[in-house]
Amino acid sequence: MAESEAPTPSPRMILEEVRIIFENRPGGDIVYPLTSPEEIEKAAKSPYILKEGCHYKIRVTFRVQHDIISGLTSQTSTFRKGLRVAKDQQMLGSFAPQSKLHEVTFPRHGWEEAPSGMLSRGSYTSRHKFADDDSVVHAEWEMAFDIKSEW
Repeated sequence: MAESEAPTPSPRMILEEVRIIFENRPGGDIVYPLTSPEEIEKAAKSPYILKEGCHYKIRVTFRVQHDIISGLTSQTSTFRKGLRVAKDQQMLGSFAPQSKLHEVTFPRHGWEEAPSGMLSRGSYTSRHKFADDDSVVHAEWEMAFDIKSEW
């Protein structure tokens, strides 16, 4: 290693998985492991199906290492045909390093309801970002989903 090259520090946040939890989907939940760049790319290219009007939650599991992450926020933007159709930002709090995995679920109370109707059916992309109160981005990933009339 050359003298001018500093070792790259390990990330403080390591994504483990994203789980889409459904109230009553045949086949149960959908799980995307996100521990490698290949798995993150697969989540972006392999859409999951939301039945219009279904109730669901999204749970993100991650590990924090080395140092506390304070003021973590989740930012999600949803796009259809290149146009942003929804944007959401939530304060998650501070997370300390620990051996146990951290989990956050959206929404925290109740369920999200997928849009329904002919105009809402189609393909969507959602971009997710976790950043702290110093605007350091700790994790980013993209997911694809389709809203259909049936599972």
